[in-house]
Amino acid sequence: MFSVKIRGLYVITSADFGWKHEEIAEMALKAGARIIQLREKRMPARKIYEVARKIRKLCDEYDAIFIVNDRLDIAMLSDADGVHVGKEDPPADKIKEIFDGIVGVSVDNVEEAKEAESYADYVGVGPVFKTTTKPDAGEVIGLEGLKKVKEVVKIPVVAIGGINKDNVREVIRIADAVAVVSAIASSKDPYKATKELLEIIENETQL
Repeated sequence: MFSVKIRGLYVITSADFGWKHEEIAEMALKAGARIIQLREKRMPARKIYEVARKIRKLCDEYDAIFIVNDRLDIAMLSDADGVHVGKEDPPADKIKEIFDGIVGVSVDNVEEAKEAESYADYVGVGPVFKTTTKPDAGEVIGLEGLKKVKEVVKIPVVAIGGINKDNVREVIRIADAVAVVSAIASSKDPYKATKELLEIIENETQL
């Protein structure tokens, strides 16, 4: 459906750094980002839904892709373009049977990536570098681990984990997209942080 558009900068919102999810989304979209994922694990479901609807509206305004992390119910109710699931979530292949949108799957090795390719629209691969955003992210796979996954799957590969403006250049040389959380969400100026990342990514991918 939208898998061919999973390219470049993939912004994941977080309310852990002082900004609201919708504030991060709006600033990132204004700066040029065109993929937004809502990641929220602590709010009541109704509140997540309300936030999701706000971000859905923003993404419509900027012709951007909106993805919800973990919550298929929220994704469907908010008319999101996709859902991203991990190993602790309902099976992605079963989700694909009932959800007519983008399905992204978290993987951390070649075997998982090859399995996911049969039903996922893209794979999220990492952590590429050490990250404090997600304590249970697992062992760092590094650029070599990322490269191995990219070599065996034909669907888009989204790198995640510890990516920032200092290392994004080397990551985007391998992956189709780079997902960031704290590089934008923890910034004093998410708009400026997004602009900086986009500039680096666009310069690198035009080479």
